Amino acid sequence: MAPRPSAVTPGALLSPEAGRVWRTCSVREANAEAVWRLLRGLVFAILLIRASTDPIFNLLGGDSGAASMGVGALFNVLAIAIAGILFLQAPLKAPFPVMAIWGPFLLIAFSSAFQAPDFNAAVRLASVLLTYWAFFAIPFFILRSSRDILLFIQVVFVSSIPPTLYAFVDLAQGLSDLHDFRLQSTFTHPNIYAFYLVLILGLALYIRASGIVRASPRIRMLVTLYIPLLVVLLLLTKTRSAWGACALMFMVYAVGIERRFLFGLLLLPVLFIANPNLMDRVTDVTAAPAIDDFSQLNADTRLNSYAWREALWESVLPRVLEQPLLGHGLETLRPSVPRFFPLVNPPGIDGHNLYLQMSFELGLLGLLALLWLFGCVAWCLARGWRRDPPGVLIIGCLLFGYMLESYSDNMHFYLAFNWYFWFVMGTLWAWIRHDGSTSRFYRRNMLSWTTRERDQVAD
Repeated sequence: MAPRPSAVTPGALLSPEAGRVWRTCSVREANAEAVWRLLRGLVFAILLIRASTDPIFNLLGGDSGAASMGVGALFNVLAIAIAGILFLQAPLKAPFPVMAIWGPFLLIAFSSAFQAPDFNAAVRLASVLLTYWAFFAIPFFILRSSRDILLFIQVVFVSSIPPTLYAFVDLAQGLSDLHDFRLQSTFTHPNIYAFYLVLILGLALYIRASGIVRASPRIRMLVTLYIPLLVVLLLLTKTRSAWGACALMFMVYAVGIERRFLFGLLLLPVLFIANPNLMDRVTDVTAAPAIDDFSQLNADTRLNSYAWREALWESVLPRVLEQPLLGHGLETLRPSVPRFFPLVNPPGIDGHNLYLQMSFELGLLGLLALLWLFGCVAWCLARGWRRDPPGVLIIGCLLFGYMLESYSDNMHFYLAFNWYFWFVMGTLWAWIRHDGSTSRFYRRNMLSWTTRERDQVAD
């Protein structure tokens, strides 16, 4: 018996033309599509320039840091507005990753602002955390196919070109004092630039390794040639936690994906030998003097940066236990430190440990909400492992590196870097979710086709 006109053949189902529907669209649909394209273009424009704009924002007035309300705050408002509009257009498109994993942390952060002595500063920081959610959520609404992943990754990757060019200007200005010089390029602190470089290096490895990113041979070659320059720039930031995260990522890549990179890793000790200042940054960690009391410190006896952090953490921990459940309120650690840590004077200093700072300010609930956020992202990456093992492995290293860096730094204040980091994490989650939905669609339709063919044979 001849097949029925409504039967779906496998070739038609799997062909590129299968999903095309020729129909007229309403004015409302056309307007929604135009708004979507405009917002997507704005997101790309922001990502392309944000890594280079801090010096401009500082010149125009106002600090570009996380708790500022300068010119950069306009970008924060724009980012939240874009994510809000996209969410309102399709509120049920990705409810769990967009709302459930970020919701507890953001809710606790905004709630804790009401018990903070400086309410305005606390609300500003909570709003900055909301922008991180915005860039994590945006990919779920603007990603339409696996082909978009290469475009999204390339936008973040290309954003590194202006900071790389400006790094030579920064380096030329610091040649007179290389011992104390730390490269920061267009960023406000060397640590921020270092973490950003780790992210860009991770994306370079991702472009080389991923099975779903179909980069052309020319792009792969350019990315490969770019890697050594980025490594040198990272070393010149003299940020040891970033060095450790990057070394771990390269080791995993070399052992698990491409063993030829092991030869490149052997060249790194040569760079340290050629530049004794880099070696000093490593040996300084093990050069802490043995002291019994802070009064023994003087111009000749000083704590190294890690020993200083340990002393700070030991002073903060008892205060965490004073209000263990809800914490002291957002943005309260900095002004509180001078009261119990004699090595710091007003206006104070932050904890240099994201987990400890969240425990002090947001309490145990806030720390658990933060760990829930990291855990959910890791769980999602694990779900995508069978679809793209090499690519997921590299992105997993970036996530682990972020968590490792959070142990010794104030990661939540590094606004520009966090926008790029969370946009990348959102992109990978959006792809894994989209790819899983597409697979279920094809399996469902193939099963339907097989059933209809069997019925036709029976007839």
